[in-house]
Amino acid sequence: MGTSVGGSDLGFLREALRHRLTRRGFLRAAGVGAAGLGLPPLLAACARETGTGGVDVHELFSGPPEGQVNFANWPIYIDKAKDPETGERYVPTLRKFEEETGITVIYKEVIQDNPSFFGKLQPQLQAGQPTGWDIIVISNGWEFTALVKNGWVYPLDTTKRPNFDAHANDWAKDPPFDPGAKHSMVWQSGLTGIAVNRDLVDAPITKLDDLADPNKLPPGSVGMLVSEMADFVMWNLGIDPETSTPDDWRVAADWLLKQRETGLVRQYYEQNYVDDLTNGNLAACMAWSGDILYYHTWGGYPNLEFVFPEGGCLFWTDNMMIPAGAEHPVAALMLMDFYYRPRIATDVAEWVLYMSPVKEVQDLMLEDARKAEEKGWKGYARKLYETANSEYLFPTEELLARTRFGRTFESDEEKAEWDSIFEPISEQA
Repeated sequence: MGTSVGGSDLGFLREALRHRLTRRGFLRAAGVGAAGLGLPPLLAACARETGTGGVDVHELFSGPPEGQVNFANWPIYIDKAKDPETGERYVPTLRKFEEETGITVIYKEVIQDNPSFFGKLQPQLQAGQPTGWDIIVISNGWEFTALVKNGWVYPLDTTKRPNFDAHANDWAKDPPFDPGAKHSMVWQSGLTGIAVNRDLVDAPITKLDDLADPNKLPPGSVGMLVSEMADFVMWNLGIDPETSTPDDWRVAADWLLKQRETGLVRQYYEQNYVDDLTNGNLAACMAWSGDILYYHTWGGYPNLEFVFPEGGCLFWTDNMMIPAGAEHPVAALMLMDFYYRPRIATDVAEWVLYMSPVKEVQDLMLEDARKAEEKGWKGYARKLYETANSEYLFPTEELLARTRFGRTFESDEEKAEWDSIFEPISEQA
Protein backbone atom coordinates (compact mmCIF):
# COMPACT_ATOMS: atom_id res chain seq x y z
CA MET A 1 0.00 0.00 0.00
CA GLY A 2 2.98 2.31 0.38
CA THR A 3 3.64 5.01 2.95
CA SER A 4 0.39 6.41 4.24
CA VAL A 5 -1.14 8.99 6.52
CA GLY A 6 -4.75 8.39 7.45
CA GLY A 7 -4.93 5.61 4.86
CA SER A 8 -3.92 7.63 1.77
CA ASP A 9 -0.77 7.18 -0.30
CA LEU A 10 1.30 10.33 0.23
CA GLY A 11 2.83 10.47 -3.23
CA PHE A 12 -0.50 10.11 -4.98
CA LEU A 13 -1.98 12.65 -2.59
CA ARG A 14 0.59 15.22 -3.64
CA GLU A 15 -0.04 14.48 -7.30
CA ALA A 16 -3.79 14.78 -6.89
CA LEU A 17 -3.56 18.02 -4.95
CA ARG A 18 -1.56 19.63 -7.74
CA HIS A 19 -4.34 18.86 -10.20
CA ARG A 20 -7.30 19.22 -7.87
CA LEU A 21 -10.60 20.51 -9.20
CA THR A 22 -12.88 21.28 -6.31
CA ARG A 23 -16.18 19.47 -6.09
CA ARG A 24 -18.23 22.62 -5.65
CA GLY A 25 -16.49 24.11 -8.68
CA PHE A 26 -18.59 21.76 -10.79
CA LEU A 27 -21.84 23.06 -9.34
CA ARG A 28 -24.22 24.84 -11.67
CA ALA A 29 -27.14 26.98 -10.61
CA ALA A 30 -29.01 24.89 -8.07
CA GLY A 31 -31.87 27.37 -8.36
CA VAL A 32 -32.92 26.15 -11.80
CA GLY A 33 -36.50 24.98 -11.42
CA ALA A 34 -38.90 22.84 -13.37
CA ALA A 35 -39.24 25.41 -16.10
CA GLY A 36 -35.50 25.62 -16.60
CA LEU A 37 -35.29 21.86 -16.99
CA GLY A 38 -38.27 21.56 -19.30
CA LEU A 39 -39.96 19.35 -16.70
CA PRO A 40 -43.59 19.22 -15.57
CA PRO A 41 -44.41 20.80 -12.19
CA LEU A 42 -42.50 18.85 -9.55
CA LEU A 43 -44.61 19.29 -6.45
CA ALA A 44 -48.01 18.52 -7.96
CA ALA A 45 -50.07 16.27 -5.71
CA CYS A 46 -50.64 13.66 -8.43
CA ALA A 47 -46.90 12.88 -8.56
CA ARG A 48 -47.26 10.86 -5.38
CA GLU A 49 -49.01 8.11 -7.29
CA THR A 50 -45.68 6.67 -8.41
CA GLY A 51 -43.81 7.37 -5.17
CA THR A 52 -43.04 5.31 -2.06
CA GLY A 53 -46.33 5.74 -0.25
CA GLY A 54 -47.18 2.71 1.85
CA VAL A 55 -43.63 1.33 1.91
CA ASP A 56 -42.90 -0.72 5.04
CA VAL A 57 -39.50 0.71 5.94
CA HIS A 58 -38.52 -2.10 8.31
CA GLU A 59 -39.46 -4.74 5.77
CA LEU A 60 -37.61 -2.92 2.97
CA PHE A 61 -34.38 -2.87 4.96
CA SER A 62 -34.72 -6.32 6.51
CA GLY A 63 -32.90 -9.44 5.43
CA PRO A 64 -29.28 -9.93 4.39
CA PRO A 65 -27.48 -7.23 2.38
CA GLU A 66 -27.41 -7.56 -1.37
CA GLY A 67 -24.08 -8.17 -3.07
CA GLN A 68 -23.72 -4.80 -4.80
CA VAL A 69 -24.23 -1.05 -4.38
CA ASN A 70 -24.43 1.41 -7.28
CA PHE A 71 -23.26 4.78 -5.91
CA ALA A 72 -23.58 8.07 -7.86
CA ASN A 73 -21.52 11.00 -6.54
CA TRP A 74 -19.88 14.26 -7.61
CA PRO A 75 -16.34 14.40 -9.06
CA ILE A 76 -13.35 14.69 -6.71
CA TYR A 77 -15.51 14.06 -3.65
CA ILE A 78 -13.96 10.97 -2.05
CA ASP A 79 -10.52 9.74 -0.98
CA LYS A 80 -8.19 8.37 -3.67
CA ALA A 81 -4.91 6.43 -3.73
CA LYS A 82 -2.59 4.64 -6.16
CA ASP A 83 -1.26 1.13 -5.68
CA PRO A 84 2.56 1.44 -5.91
CA GLU A 85 2.88 -2.04 -7.42
CA THR A 86 0.16 -2.00 -10.06
CA GLY A 87 -0.34 1.73 -10.55
CA GLU A 88 -4.08 1.18 -10.07
CA ARG A 89 -6.00 4.18 -8.79
CA TYR A 90 -8.69 3.29 -6.29
CA VAL A 91 -10.77 4.52 -3.36
CA PRO A 92 -9.26 3.19 -0.12
CA THR A 93 -12.43 3.57 1.94
CA LEU A 94 -14.55 1.73 -0.63
CA ARG A 95 -11.95 -1.01 -0.87
CA LYS A 96 -12.08 -1.42 2.91
CA PHE A 97 -15.88 -1.69 2.82
CA GLU A 98 -15.73 -4.31 0.08
CA GLU A 99 -13.11 -6.35 1.98
CA GLU A 100 -15.09 -6.24 5.22
CA THR A 101 -18.51 -7.03 3.75
CA GLY A 102 -17.96 -8.85 0.45
CA ILE A 103 -20.26 -6.27 -1.17
CA THR A 104 -19.11 -4.80 -4.50
CA VAL A 105 -19.45 -1.03 -4.88
CA ILE A 106 -19.87 0.43 -8.37
CA TYR A 107 -18.86 4.04 -7.76
CA LYS A 108 -19.36 6.62 -10.52
CA GLU A 109 -18.59 10.35 -10.52
CA VAL A 110 -21.59 11.22 -12.68
CA ILE A 111 -23.19 14.20 -10.91
CA GLN A 112 -22.04 17.50 -12.40
CA ASP A 113 -24.89 19.59 -10.97
CA ASN A 114 -28.18 19.09 -9.17
CA PRO A 115 -30.59 20.17 -11.93
CA SER A 116 -29.21 18.11 -14.82
CA PHE A 117 -28.73 14.95 -12.74
CA PHE A 118 -32.22 15.31 -11.32
CA GLY A 119 -33.52 15.87 -14.84
CA LYS A 120 -32.10 12.51 -15.93
CA LEU A 121 -33.72 10.68 -13.01
CA GLN A 122 -37.09 12.43 -12.97
CA PRO A 123 -38.77 10.61 -15.92
CA GLN A 124 -37.82 7.21 -14.47
CA LEU A 125 -38.93 8.15 -10.98
CA GLN A 126 -42.21 9.58 -12.18
CA ALA A 127 -42.88 6.40 -14.17
CA GLY A 128 -42.10 4.24 -11.12
CA GLN A 129 -39.01 2.72 -12.76
CA PRO A 130 -35.62 2.05 -11.10
CA THR A 131 -32.94 4.62 -11.81
CA GLY A 132 -30.09 2.13 -11.68
CA TRP A 133 -28.66 3.85 -8.59
CA ASP A 134 -28.80 2.74 -4.96
CA ILE A 135 -27.22 5.90 -3.52
CA ILE A 136 -27.34 9.40 -4.96
CA VAL A 137 -25.86 12.59 -3.45
CA ILE A 138 -28.15 15.63 -3.66
CA SER A 139 -27.70 19.10 -2.15
CA ASN A 140 -30.36 20.54 0.12
CA GLY A 141 -32.67 22.66 -2.00
CA TRP A 142 -35.27 22.41 -4.72
CA GLU A 143 -34.36 18.96 -6.08
CA PHE A 144 -34.05 17.49 -2.58
CA THR A 145 -37.50 18.77 -1.68
CA ALA A 146 -39.02 17.41 -4.88
CA LEU A 147 -37.53 13.95 -4.28
CA VAL A 148 -38.94 13.76 -0.77
CA LYS A 149 -42.35 15.31 -1.40
CA ASN A 150 -43.00 13.13 -4.43
CA GLY A 151 -41.96 9.98 -2.61
CA TRP A 152 -39.10 9.43 -5.08
CA VAL A 153 -36.62 8.43 -2.39
CA TYR A 154 -37.07 5.74 0.23
CA PRO A 155 -37.48 6.74 3.86
CA LEU A 156 -34.61 5.19 5.81
CA ASP A 157 -34.81 2.60 8.56
CA THR A 158 -33.37 4.81 11.30
CA THR A 159 -32.88 1.79 13.58
CA LYS A 160 -30.15 0.41 11.31
CA ARG A 161 -27.49 3.08 11.29
CA PRO A 162 -25.48 2.64 14.52
CA ASN A 163 -22.47 4.65 13.35
CA PHE A 164 -24.69 7.58 12.43
CA ASP A 165 -26.37 7.47 15.84
CA ALA A 166 -23.04 7.31 17.68
CA HIS A 167 -20.91 9.73 15.68
CA ALA A 168 -23.02 12.21 13.67
CA ASN A 169 -22.84 15.88 14.59
CA ASP A 170 -26.06 17.34 15.94
CA TRP A 171 -26.54 19.47 12.82
CA ALA A 172 -26.41 16.32 10.68
CA LYS A 173 -28.86 14.38 12.85
CA ASP A 174 -31.73 16.82 12.51
CA PRO A 175 -31.42 19.14 9.48
CA PRO A 176 -34.37 21.52 9.01
CA PHE A 177 -35.00 20.33 5.45
CA ASP A 178 -35.18 16.66 6.59
CA PRO A 179 -36.17 16.48 10.27
CA GLY A 180 -34.61 13.48 11.97
CA ALA A 181 -32.62 12.70 8.79
CA LYS A 182 -35.41 10.31 7.86
CA HIS A 183 -34.73 10.43 4.11
CA SER A 184 -31.05 11.31 3.94
CA MET A 185 -27.64 11.19 5.58
CA VAL A 186 -25.15 14.03 5.09
CA TRP A 187 -22.14 13.24 2.92
CA GLN A 188 -20.20 16.52 3.31
CA SER A 189 -21.09 20.13 4.04
CA GLY A 190 -19.74 23.65 3.73
CA LEU A 191 -20.25 27.37 4.10
CA THR A 192 -20.90 30.06 1.52
CA GLY A 193 -19.12 33.28 2.42
CA ILE A 194 -16.72 35.73 0.78
CA ALA A 195 -13.31 35.05 -0.76
CA VAL A 196 -10.86 37.96 -0.84
CA ASN A 197 -7.68 38.26 -2.92
CA ARG A 198 -5.41 40.21 -0.57
CA ASP A 199 -3.05 41.07 -3.44
CA LEU A 200 -5.83 43.23 -4.91
CA VAL A 201 -7.61 44.53 -1.81
CA ASP A 202 -6.14 46.76 0.88
CA ALA A 203 -9.38 47.75 2.57
CA PRO A 204 -11.07 45.42 5.05
CA ILE A 205 -13.82 43.28 3.53
CA THR A 206 -16.04 42.19 6.39
CA LYS A 207 -19.67 42.58 5.35
CA LEU A 208 -22.12 42.27 2.46
CA ASP A 209 -22.15 46.00 1.64
CA ASP A 210 -18.40 45.86 0.98
CA LEU A 211 -19.24 43.86 -2.17
CA ALA A 212 -21.07 46.94 -3.45
CA ASP A 213 -18.58 49.59 -2.35
CA PRO A 214 -16.55 51.09 -5.23
CA ASN A 215 -14.29 52.78 -2.66
CA LYS A 216 -13.05 49.38 -1.55
CA LEU A 217 -13.08 47.29 -4.72
CA PRO A 218 -12.01 47.97 -8.34
CA PRO A 219 -14.62 48.00 -11.13
CA GLY A 220 -15.48 44.58 -12.52
CA SER A 221 -13.72 42.70 -9.71
CA VAL A 222 -16.61 41.12 -7.78
CA GLY A 223 -18.16 37.68 -8.37
CA MET A 224 -21.60 36.50 -7.27
CA LEU A 225 -22.93 32.92 -7.22
CA VAL A 226 -26.24 32.69 -9.07
CA SER A 227 -27.45 29.67 -7.13
CA GLU A 228 -27.05 31.26 -3.69
CA MET A 229 -26.87 35.04 -4.04
CA ALA A 230 -30.52 35.64 -3.11
CA ASP A 231 -30.31 33.63 0.13
CA PHE A 232 -26.88 35.07 0.92
CA VAL A 233 -28.03 38.66 0.50
CA MET A 234 -31.18 38.10 2.54
CA TRP A 235 -29.31 36.56 5.46
CA ASN A 236 -26.78 39.37 5.44
CA LEU A 237 -29.59 41.93 5.41
CA GLY A 238 -31.01 40.31 8.55
CA ILE A 239 -33.74 38.32 6.76
CA ASP A 240 -33.95 34.61 7.55
CA PRO A 241 -34.11 32.97 4.10
CA GLU A 242 -35.75 29.84 5.52
CA THR A 243 -38.86 31.80 6.52
CA SER A 244 -38.64 34.59 3.93
CA THR A 245 -41.62 35.92 1.97
CA PRO A 246 -41.93 37.35 -1.56
CA ASP A 247 -41.64 40.84 -0.05
CA ASP A 248 -38.32 39.81 1.50
CA TRP A 249 -37.19 38.42 -1.86
CA ARG A 250 -37.81 41.81 -3.47
CA VAL A 251 -35.72 43.52 -0.77
CA ALA A 252 -32.81 41.24 -1.67
CA ALA A 253 -33.40 41.80 -5.37
CA ASP A 254 -33.26 45.58 -4.86
CA TRP A 255 -29.86 45.23 -3.16
CA LEU A 256 -28.55 43.05 -6.00
CA LEU A 257 -29.78 45.53 -8.60
CA LYS A 258 -28.05 48.41 -6.79
CA GLN A 259 -24.87 46.34 -6.64
CA ARG A 260 -25.11 45.66 -10.38
CA GLU A 261 -25.45 49.38 -11.06
CA THR A 262 -22.10 50.09 -9.37
CA GLY A 263 -20.26 48.26 -12.17
CA LEU A 264 -18.37 46.16 -9.64
CA VAL A 265 -19.75 42.78 -10.70
CA ARG A 266 -17.51 40.96 -13.15
CA GLN A 267 -19.76 37.94 -13.53
CA TYR A 268 -22.67 36.05 -12.01
CA TYR A 269 -21.11 32.61 -11.75
CA GLU A 270 -22.80 29.28 -12.06
CA GLN A 271 -19.48 27.48 -11.57
CA ASN A 272 -15.72 27.91 -11.94
CA TYR A 273 -15.38 31.23 -10.15
CA VAL A 274 -12.08 29.87 -8.81
CA ASP A 275 -10.37 30.29 -12.19
CA ASP A 276 -10.95 34.05 -12.15
CA LEU A 277 -10.05 34.24 -8.48
CA THR A 278 -6.69 32.47 -8.84
CA ASN A 279 -5.90 34.33 -12.08
CA GLY A 280 -6.26 37.68 -10.31
CA ASN A 281 -9.44 38.75 -12.09
CA LEU A 282 -11.52 38.89 -8.91
CA ALA A 283 -10.74 40.96 -5.85
CA ALA A 284 -13.67 39.53 -3.88
CA CYS A 285 -16.45 37.06 -4.57
CA MET A 286 -18.99 34.79 -3.00
CA ALA A 287 -17.21 31.49 -2.42
CA TRP A 288 -17.45 28.00 -0.91
CA SER A 289 -15.36 27.39 2.17
CA GLY A 290 -13.69 24.16 1.01
CA ASP A 291 -12.50 25.74 -2.23
CA ILE A 292 -10.73 28.60 -0.47
CA LEU A 293 -9.35 26.37 2.28
CA TYR A 294 -7.77 24.19 -0.37
CA TYR A 295 -6.27 26.99 -2.46
CA HIS A 296 -5.05 28.98 0.57
CA THR A 297 -3.49 26.06 2.47
CA TRP A 298 -2.71 23.38 -0.12
CA GLY A 299 -2.82 25.01 -3.55
CA GLY A 300 -0.17 27.71 -3.25
CA TYR A 301 -2.43 30.78 -2.97
CA PRO A 302 -1.87 32.17 0.55
CA ASN A 303 -3.18 35.51 -0.73
CA LEU A 304 -6.71 34.08 -0.84
CA GLU A 305 -8.72 34.42 2.35
CA PHE A 306 -12.15 33.09 3.29
CA VAL A 307 -14.20 35.73 5.13
CA PHE A 308 -17.18 34.93 7.33
CA PRO A 309 -19.21 38.13 6.84
CA GLU A 310 -20.66 40.03 9.77
CA GLY A 311 -24.18 39.12 8.72
CA GLY A 312 -23.39 35.41 8.50
CA CYS A 313 -22.77 32.60 6.02
CA LEU A 314 -25.04 30.19 4.24
CA PHE A 315 -24.80 26.56 5.31
CA TRP A 316 -25.33 23.76 2.78
CA THR A 317 -25.13 19.98 2.84
CA ASP A 318 -24.77 17.31 0.18
CA ASN A 319 -26.83 14.31 1.18
CA MET A 320 -26.87 10.57 0.48
CA MET A 321 -30.33 9.31 -0.49
CA ILE A 322 -31.74 6.00 -1.72
CA PRO A 323 -33.96 6.51 -4.80
CA ALA A 324 -37.28 4.69 -5.05
CA GLY A 325 -36.89 1.38 -6.86
CA ALA A 326 -33.28 0.91 -5.75
CA GLU A 327 -32.35 -2.75 -6.16
CA HIS A 328 -29.93 -2.93 -3.23
CA PRO A 329 -31.38 -0.84 -0.39
CA VAL A 330 -30.02 -2.93 2.50
CA ALA A 331 -26.44 -2.81 1.24
CA ALA A 332 -26.87 0.89 0.38
CA LEU A 333 -27.85 1.79 3.94
CA MET A 334 -24.92 -0.26 5.24
CA LEU A 335 -22.52 1.72 3.04
CA MET A 336 -24.07 5.04 4.06
CA ASP A 337 -23.61 4.17 7.72
CA PHE A 338 -20.06 2.90 7.06
CA TYR A 339 -19.05 6.46 6.15
CA TYR A 340 -19.98 7.56 9.67
CA ARG A 341 -17.15 5.54 11.17
CA PRO A 342 -14.72 8.20 12.43
CA ARG A 343 -11.59 6.83 10.73
CA ILE A 344 -13.40 6.43 7.42
CA ALA A 345 -14.91 9.91 7.64
CA THR A 346 -11.48 11.38 8.39
CA ASP A 347 -9.91 9.75 5.35
CA VAL A 348 -12.58 11.38 3.19
CA ALA A 349 -12.36 14.79 4.87
CA GLU A 350 -8.57 14.96 4.44
CA TRP A 351 -9.13 14.65 0.71
CA VAL A 352 -12.15 16.77 -0.02
CA LEU A 353 -11.55 19.50 2.63
CA TYR A 354 -15.20 20.12 3.38
CA MET A 355 -17.08 19.83 6.65
CA SER A 356 -17.52 16.25 7.78
CA PRO A 357 -20.75 15.28 9.53
CA VAL A 358 -18.76 13.08 11.95
CA LYS A 359 -17.80 14.48 15.36
CA GLU A 360 -14.40 12.85 15.86
CA VAL A 361 -12.83 13.90 12.54
CA GLN A 362 -10.98 16.96 13.86
CA ASP A 363 -9.18 14.99 16.59
CA LEU A 364 -8.20 12.25 14.16
CA MET A 365 -6.93 14.80 11.64
CA LEU A 366 -4.74 16.36 14.33
CA GLU A 367 -3.46 12.89 15.17
CA ASP A 368 -2.58 12.33 11.50
CA ALA A 369 -0.73 15.65 11.47
CA ARG A 370 1.33 14.57 14.48
CA LYS A 371 2.18 11.26 12.79
CA ALA A 372 3.25 13.07 9.64
CA GLU A 373 5.45 15.37 11.71
CA GLU A 374 7.10 12.41 13.43
CA LYS A 375 7.90 10.89 10.03
CA GLY A 376 9.57 14.07 8.88
CA TRP A 377 6.88 15.20 6.45
CA LYS A 378 7.02 18.74 7.80
CA GLY A 379 5.25 20.54 4.95
CA TYR A 380 2.42 18.04 4.83
CA ALA A 381 2.10 18.09 8.63
CA ARG A 382 1.95 21.91 8.70
CA LYS A 383 -0.82 21.98 6.11
CA LEU A 384 -2.73 19.24 7.89
CA TYR A 385 -2.48 21.11 11.20
CA GLU A 386 -3.77 24.27 9.54
CA THR A 387 -6.63 22.32 7.98
CA ALA A 388 -7.57 20.64 11.25
CA ASN A 389 -7.59 23.97 13.07
CA SER A 390 -9.79 25.74 10.52
CA GLU A 391 -12.89 27.19 12.17
CA TYR A 392 -14.64 26.95 8.81
CA LEU A 393 -14.00 23.22 8.48
CA PHE A 394 -14.79 22.56 12.14
CA PRO A 395 -17.10 25.41 13.19
CA THR A 396 -18.15 26.02 16.77
CA GLU A 397 -21.79 26.03 17.81
CA GLU A 398 -21.53 29.82 18.08
CA LEU A 399 -20.35 30.12 14.49
CA LEU A 400 -23.01 27.73 13.19
CA ALA A 401 -25.64 29.82 14.96
CA ARG A 402 -24.70 32.62 12.54
CA THR A 403 -25.48 30.49 9.48
CA ARG A 404 -28.69 29.61 7.69
CA PHE A 405 -29.83 27.18 5.04
CA GLY A 406 -31.34 28.58 1.87
CA ARG A 407 -35.05 28.87 1.16
CA THR A 408 -36.99 25.62 0.75
CA PHE A 409 -39.97 25.90 -1.60
CA GLU A 410 -43.27 24.28 -0.77
CA SER A 411 -44.90 24.61 -4.18
CA ASP A 412 -44.17 25.09 -7.85
CA GLU A 413 -45.86 28.48 -7.64
CA GLU A 414 -43.46 29.66 -4.94
CA LYS A 415 -40.47 28.58 -7.01
CA ALA A 416 -41.82 30.28 -10.13
CA GLU A 417 -42.29 33.57 -8.26
CA TRP A 418 -38.75 33.35 -6.87
CA ASP A 419 -37.34 32.75 -10.35
CA SER A 420 -39.31 35.68 -11.79
CA ILE A 421 -37.72 37.99 -9.22
CA PHE A 422 -34.09 36.85 -9.30
CA GLU A 423 -33.37 35.35 -12.72
CA PRO A 424 -33.56 38.71 -14.57
CA ILE A 425 -30.79 40.15 -12.40
CA SER A 426 -28.09 37.83 -13.70
CA GLU A 427 -29.58 37.35 -17.17
CA GLN A 428 -29.62 41.06 -17.93
CA ALA A 429 -26.18 41.79 -16.54
